[in-house]
Amino acid sequence: MKITVLGVVPPCPRCQRMYDLAHEAAEELGIPVEMKKLAYDMEEAQKYGKVGTAHDVAEWAGIVIDWSKLRDIITEGWSKELDEIMMPCARKAEENGWLMTPVLIIDDKVAFMGYVPDKEDIKAAMRKAAGSQD
Repeated sequence: MKITVLGVVPPCPRCQRMYDLAHEAAEELGIPVEMKKLAYDMEEAQKYGKVGTAHDVAEWAGIVIDWSKLRDIITEGWSKELDEIMMPCARKAEENGWLMTPVLIIDDKVAFMGYVPDKEDIKAAMRKAAGSQD
């Protein structure tokens, strides 16, 4: 199975958390995976569609975000609060067919984008991609 995470370089807490959870999920399921990180602005990443960060999406869509509050939260690492603040951007991205980092791609199909899913959700997506519903 091929797992690709599209994110920022160096990775932000959300992008790193997505990568770490996907790696843990694959190990726990015993699924051999080829894992790769791609910077969202690389040509290879853009083959999945218009990809941007929350900042990019906010700019494209005219969404107002309190970036100073966000920076304070980011310094603490990933948290659900961080994802919640960025959800308006993720929803707008999805509405417009855009991808927002972090993006988890399983076998060349976007599984999650714009937030960090629970590990169990990642496992379910991996099982589905592997053709197993266990």
